Amino acid sequence: MEPGISLCMIVKDEEDGLRRCLESVRGIVDEIIIVDTGSADDTLRIAALYGAKIIRAEWNGDFAAARNQSLTAATQPWILVLDADEVWGQTEQMKTGLTHLLSGSPDHVWGYWIKVTSLLGRSGEERVTDAVCRLFRNDRRITFKGKIHEEVASSILAFVPEGLVHSELEVLHYGYLEEAIVRKNKTERNMRLIRSALNDGADEQPELLYALAAEWFQQGKYNEALRLLEPLLARLGPSCGYHSDLVLKTAYALRESGRPERALDVVQAWTTVYADFADVLELGAVLELDLGREEAALDWLKKARSAAKTTGQYTSVSGAGTYRSLTLEGIALERLGRWEEAEAAYIAALAAQPGNMAAWQRLLLLAAATGRPNAIADAASRAPLPSAVWQALVPAALDAHRPQWLLRHAAPLAAVLRQQPLAAGLALAQLGEDAAARVSLQPWAAHAQLGPEASLALWALGCKRSAGRALARAGAHQPLHSRTACALPAAALAAGALLSGSAPGNSAPGTAPCSAAPVPRAEAAAPPPGVHAAAEALARVGAWAAWLRLLRALPQGAAPSLLAALPPAARCGLLRAPASVREGLLELFGLPPAMQQPFTDEMPATARATEALLAGTLALLAGRQTAAQEWAMRARHIALQPSASGRPATTLGSPGLHTLLRLTSPGAAATEGFASRCNMLFVHL
Repeated sequence: MEPGISLCMIVKDEEDGLRRCLESVRGIVDEIIIVDTGSADDTLRIAALYGAKIIRAEWNGDFAAARNQSLTAATQPWILVLDADEVWGQTEQMKTGLTHLLSGSPDHVWGYWIKVTSLLGRSGEERVTDAVCRLFRNDRRITFKGKIHEEVASSILAFVPEGLVHSELEVLHYGYLEEAIVRKNKTERNMRLIRSALNDGADEQPELLYALAAEWFQQGKYNEALRLLEPLLARLGPSCGYHSDLVLKTAYALRESGRPERALDVVQAWTTVYADFADVLELGAVLELDLGREEAALDWLKKARSAAKTTGQYTSVSGAGTYRSLTLEGIALERLGRWEEAEAAYIAALAAQPGNMAAWQRLLLLAAATGRPNAIADAASRAPLPSAVWQALVPAALDAHRPQWLLRHAAPLAAVLRQQPLAAGLALAQLGEDAAARVSLQPWAAHAQLGPEASLALWALGCKRSAGRALARAGAHQPLHSRTACALPAAALAAGALLSGSAPGNSAPGTAPCSAAPVPRAEAAAPPPGVHAAAEALARVGAWAAWLRLLRALPQGAAPSLLAALPPAARCGLLRAPASVREGLLELFGLPPAMQQPFTDEMPATARATEALLAGTLALLAGRQTAAQEWAMRARHIALQPSASGRPATTLGSPGLHTLLRLTSPGAAATEGFASRCNMLFVHL
């Protein structure tokens, strides 16, 4: 005889998800108990359709109390707890697995850990799994605790220390999707409940302090979270049900607040306890990469991949120990110059998760920067790449100036190219077929949505043909083409004003600042609106001479900032520009300031360091090893400055700085793969 199950729930205004939830347990549970705390929508009618026993209760801000009220009404020997935004796994294997599990449960087992998989983002593209006790015996000693983030496991373990075991059962949770969080305003609700409980004198309860820290963490307020997380970590041990998550959140928050070495100390301190927790092992690898220690990162990743099979008992992000670890492995191998191994890691990551955009983008840029286009074909042939990946390939390939890849994958890209009709014209422009590109782009100039972008591309083609001078002479006010009434976009007009020298505050066209003194950024004028789009259009069609003239015409200090803000694929495209263009870019940075020269501007240290890294890498690409070394030391000097809080720096800066310092060390230029490493640094600053 199969043991009976009572489904126990608490709800309020859950008409959007309740039907889906109850439908998922049809034929699985024997009764449904619902405590309603004041629904004003269609929730109660839906519950009645499924034969639920409804208990109306006044909401008092205590989730545990409401849960316990539902438990007292249950009549079956086992209790299953779900929320209205969750569904029971609807596979036949889950149904039979539950039956076998309960019918064969030993007397010493009082409850089961169930994997709760929460969908994240807009459509569940990311997932977090957690082990939660949701299935347990109906016994008056078993009750929920906690006004918020309530749990039942501690009450079972209090009288049966070995009474909980893991199961293969799974619940899918929709409540962390962006739409659900906004609709229910969960963040504000949770903060209100936690503060209310703390104000009631419960400030000694670590569960509430942890809940508050978790809310700060979710909001990205890591310093606020750390004020609670670090004391809790010093106070609590692994017997606390959320200790593994406490370790992970503390280390992650330390990293995000600029203390990677302290974060690594936390991870290393608990590695022996959590040697089977892939997420914390992966974080160890990320921290080693932050500190420029790639070989050490690979060791951490090897452990993470070994631990992947047992990570189900922890709160874990999708891909931990599998495709995410493989992607990180590829990054570490990239920095070591082991291109073939990096490609293999990315391809393996894509085989495990074809929709892994991070691996796909890294592979694309690796192939472009090192001249290994076959890697793209290998990945496409080994994994059935989803449409979203093909959609992303087109603009990335164009940014990277690799139109040949689009031709190679013309068949699978056919539908995508129909949705991105300007891509064909841009690819033709990059192949040097400017006349054909103009013919391809011209019909779209008057299109309601694509017209501005098409017009800007046609303007850029005109600049390419005339090296950027015709627009300046014409004053940028003439119609784009006699066959269309579409005028030049605002971005082209702004760029034309700069090229003609009529924009206020800029230097004379064709000149570049070469002074060794740093430019006071607080006094520099911002580039006119739209100039970034114009510069992007010029680069897209390969109008390099006009592009460089436009950057030179920008207010002093604006061009390096624009370059630093370019996405990796666009920086990769600059590698296809003539060497003279990259030489011209280097001139925009001037000479490396002397080490003893003080910082006189108001520019943030991170921006100053990025500019120094960019200048040093451009110097490497130009073969100026001495200048590159001076810029590298300048970046190091910036990184070692005390932060705004007065705390001394604890690290030498970003992984890009570590790589630049290695590439500018004596004898580095003679090593194998030096040029490719310089390219990769330029792409992945």
